[in-house]
Amino acid sequence: MSLDQLGPYRIVRTIGRGGMGAVYSGIHVETGQRVAVKVLSTVLAENDRFRERFQIEIETLKKLSHENIVQLFGFGEHDGHLFYSMELVEGRNLQQELKTGRRFKWSEAIAIGTQICHALKHAHDHGVIHRDLKPSNLLYTIDEHVKLTDFGIAKLFGASHMTA
Repeated sequence: MSLDQLGPYRIVRTIGRGGMGAVYSGIHVETGQRVAVKVLSTVLAENDRFRERFQIEIETLKKLSHENIVQLFGFGEHDGHLFYSMELVEGRNLQQELKTGRRFKWSEAIAIGTQICHALKHAHDHGVIHRDLKPSNLLYTIDEHVKLTDFGIAKLFGASHMTA
């Protein structure tokens, strides 16, 4: 899929692709804010069940505001493309860090683990179970800060039996 713009965001480049769609780097055309834009694939967007799951992922992120969880900025639909914008995290995910052969010192591992626990506690305190905790869903910034991302299969307490 080649996109130039989604809602108020000019698309700059592809950051990654997954089972439900793609994530792009974008810039808000009016404010200049740099963001990550997650887009549901057009094939899945035609399926009501996947549209609902994507909407639940957005609702999940709307509930969460924590320094160790990517922040939701906005969401919408543009020319049939469902999308949401979130904080653009500079750095790599932990899977990429490990693939380079990097070995973390004990102090680094403890700091990473503590940040993950803080993110999960915040989510749990707001009725959200992430359910997909893995190195590729943990963004690691250049200043060694961890950000939990991808709430695509999260479960919401008190919601219907549908999972995000």
